[in-house]
Amino acid sequence: MFTKHKKLALIVPLLGTIMLLSLFSSSATAQSMGRCMSGSDAWWSNSNVPAKYQLSVEQISKIREIRSQYDDEIIPLQRELRSLRMEARGYASRSNAEIGKIKSYRKDINDLEDKTDDLRLDARAEINKILTKEQRVYFSDNFGWRDMDGGMMSDMGSDMGMRDMCR
Repeated sequence: MFTKHKKLALIVPLLGTIMLLSLFSSSATAQSMGRCMSGSDAWWSNSNVPAKYQLSVEQISKIREIRSQYDDEIIPLQRELRSLRMEARGYASRSNAEIGKIKSYRKDINDLEDKTDDLRLDARAEINKILTKEQRVYFSDNFGWRDMDGGMMSDMGSDMGMRDMCR
């Protein structure tokens, strides 16, 4: 039998995931540029990119592979992080919460955030190897890093100036 808190801990991530997916799908639809589309098959369009900066079919294929690998590694960590944050918030809101345990939650959360940020940086470095020098300059921080959650790198780290870049 689940307690009220356990039921809530199961329902909230599910609702959050549904809301996140609907947000990404509506955001991707609203993007006329085609650079911030979610999903590994429809994430890129050269339609609004000057010809000299457009990605080749080979580049798109290699980047899709990196994105797929990234998703396989990062998505479980993101789920774990969301769950841990909810658990920590629930615990911290208790009147008898111990400061030491709250600090332990914070450390665990920071460790998971560091892991996900490291994976995003690794993916970005791999993708940069595929781009030409001119493409890297042209796309700069605008190249799909923004939606790495639903595709590329949307949750990169606000202190790094890279979180929520797909607007």
